[in-house]
Amino acid sequence: MIRIAFGIGPTVRASAVNVLTSLLYSEPLIAHESNGRPVAGLAESWTWSEEGRTLTLHLKPGVRFHDGTLMTSPIVIEFLNRSRFGPAAEVPLGFERITDITAADPQTITIRLARPDNFLLTELNELRLVHPSKPDIGTGPFRLIQRQPTVQARRFNEYHGGHPASDAVEIRTYETHRAAWAALMRGEVDAAQEVSRESVEFMEKSSQLRTYSTMQPYYMAVVFNQRHPVLRNRNVRQAISRALDRPGIVANALRGHGAVATGPIWPSYWAYESTLGPATYDPVAAAKALDREGFHKSAAATGPEVRFAIRCLFLNEDPQYERIALMLQKQLFDIGVQLDLEPVTMANLAKRAASGDFDALLARANAGRTLMFTYRFWRSSPDAQGAFWRTGYTGADAALDQLRESHSDNQTRAAVKALDQRFRKDVPAAFIAWTEVTRALNADVALDDPELYDPFTAIWRWVKSPGIPSP
Repeated sequence: MIRIAFGIGPTVRASAVNVLTSLLYSEPLIAHESNGRPVAGLAESWTWSEEGRTLTLHLKPGVRFHDGTLMTSPIVIEFLNRSRFGPAAEVPLGFERITDITAADPQTITIRLARPDNFLLTELNELRLVHPSKPDIGTGPFRLIQRQPTVQARRFNEYHGGHPASDAVEIRTYETHRAAWAALMRGEVDAAQEVSRESVEFMEKSSQLRTYSTMQPYYMAVVFNQRHPVLRNRNVRQAISRALDRPGIVANALRGHGAVATGPIWPSYWAYESTLGPATYDPVAAAKALDREGFHKSAAATGPEVRFAIRCLFLNEDPQYERIALMLQKQLFDIGVQLDLEPVTMANLAKRAASGDFDALLARANAGRTLMFTYRFWRSSPDAQGAFWRTGYTGADAALDQLRESHSDNQTRAAVKALDQRFRKDVPAAFIAWTEVTRALNADVALDDPELYDPFTAIWRWVKSPGIPSP
């Protein structure tokens, strides 16, 4: 048995356990490579026709659910329609333009759209297939046995992808990341789903453990509320962005476990090719730009001279946010901008972000390995941006719509380029860094492919050394 420790930290909620659990027992119709390219999943192939308005899926033959039911077109269609005709707020973004789903034969599905939608394949990746009337019955390498008090799953011997290396997997939850890795150090578990930045160096020195660090499609950014009388000025936002020393923040606040970000587009995305270069760090030019906009330093009754003040929210439940916030405060003070830091809980941050009750906020956002999440975060329509933060920003709407309507590689590349240029010009946020995640496995657990960008995407292939008893 493989036992995994899952720390429920401030940025990882209990619902995230369900995501890890789903990797054990369910699978998507369309998979994605680390660069966002769609590849075969439960659908072994697909074709587009009618200029991106019809998608034909060809299901992999011989796939069975854990109850023995054969995966066929009618069952898959019933599952898709449950999502398509669910509550309006829960309908997947990529399903909004579907007009009809039919079965051409037991292994072929045709999906028709009112308009082209570049996010349909992405949504078929996000949505993991389960039996329509049995939500805990999937087609994955393990059968889900229970969810509480620990997640337990057993090997599915008829798995279409091959024979799972382990007979069972158990996921144990802990209140913190520290408690999770402590359990790993004690030998109570075989792996820790995520190791905090404060623990990585310590664990890397242990001969009992192997760590796997990978860049994740999550970026840190200072998001600007453009309803603020000062921040509605694009030149001001550009000046603030130029005053930030991103490499310094990555090296010091993130302890080197990250990479400089210039925008919200996943830099490994297959259609992304930035021609704009890295973000410029030039505090002198930033100060001069603020002078040109009429924001001069003025004497205050008490304290130093400042140009203006911005209230910035940040998460008070994770030390790295405070480290970043303090560095931002110092760097902006150097150009005469007062950054008033306001630590808040995750619940309060989410509530105030969604209502627009902030000047700026330091947040970590999901870019995804495709661009659907970028659309969700930055498209100004109520069903997209409103769910995350309200900033009054509409500048990327046209480029995002162009991306969504794209139905060829060339169109997608052109749309991504336009979107990249728009974010760099408008600066709706000061994009700071891409973050890194570190997984830790007991040295007795081997990966058949150590080059996996994330070992947790293939838990069923982990091999535990023979003769090593589970604790």
